[in-house]
Parts: sequence; structure tokens; C-alpha cells
Amino acid sequence: MKSDKILELLRENKEGKVFRALYNYLPKVEKMIQANSGTKEDARDIFQEALIVFCRKAKDTSFVLTASIDTYLYSTCRFLWNNELRKRKIEVSDEYIVLIDDFDLSEQEENLSQLKNAEKALSQLGEKCLELLQFFYYRAMSMKEIAEKLNFSSEKTARNQKYKCLEQAKKHYKTNTVSIL
Repeated sequence: MKSDKILELLRENKEGKVFRALYNYLPKVEKMIQANSGTKEDARDIFQEALIVFCRKAKDTSFVLTASIDTYLYSTCRFLWNNELRKRKIEVSDEYIVLIDDFDLSEQEENLSQLKNAEKALSQLGEKCLELLQFFYYRAMSMKEIAEKLNFSSEKTARNQKYKCLEQAKKHYKTNTVSIL
């Protein structure tokens, strides 16, 4: 399956078809992780984490894939595995840390940090806020549909509630970012 088709299907929330294609890249990641103090189980965990990162990025319409999906996933896995090795205090060989020209790991580290802060901020929202934002952003539902689904009195009420939820999420995000610094 071509990269453009994979991105299109992810943006249409048709992950099932995409995951079957993406899992074709797993053996390469397994070899890399097993060659660097890991197990097949470690590789699967890291690969799943990389898939989550990729899928979230891909759903963002402003995301531009500058490398092949294979390269993106492999590099993300290598970055995540490197972090895991550091956590486990296993020495990482210089041969292992070879950067790919098209892939900036420091940028990916920053993106992952931002993603974790955003996830933490969203987890601090109430259930109704989360549901509203998911309906709007991930399912691309109209405000009218959201108002009906969540029993709001009107589209305007749903729109106002969405605004309040976003402001609350931004506030939590800023608080999480500041507390880390």
C-alpha cells in the first residue's frame, strides 16, 4: 500500500486496513531491537508505540511525510528503543546511533515530549469534553450532530462547550509544560 493511501485511510479513521500494511515493517524493527539488547516482545511494544505516534501525526492534515513510512517507523522505533535502553541503563553503542539524513531525532524527541504533554492535558479533561473533542476532531462530526449526540440544546451550545474544552486543555497543557521545566 502506498504512503499517500495509508495517510488517506488514517485520516478517514480506517485504521484496520492500514495496520495490516504497517505491520509488514515489524520484522525489520524486531531485528534491530534484538541486535541491541532487546527481545521480540520489546520490539512489538516499541513498534506499537511508534504506530501510535505515526497514526496521531498522520491524522493531522498539516503533517507532511518527508521520508518513506518504513524509514519514519524504523527511525521512530530506534529513537524509542534508545530511550528505553537509557532507562534500563544499558550502554548504547556508537554504531547504533547513526542518524538518517532526512530524520531529525532531536525534533522527534521534542515532538514526543509535546505529544506526551498533550495526552496528559487531555487526560485531565472531563469525559464529556473528551467525547466532544473526539467527535469533532477524530470523527469529523458537525456541531449539529455533536449537539444531538451529547444532548446539547443547540449547535451554538455545542460550539461554546467545544471552545471551553479547548481552553481547558490549553490551560492543562501549559501547566504540564511549565511543571516539567
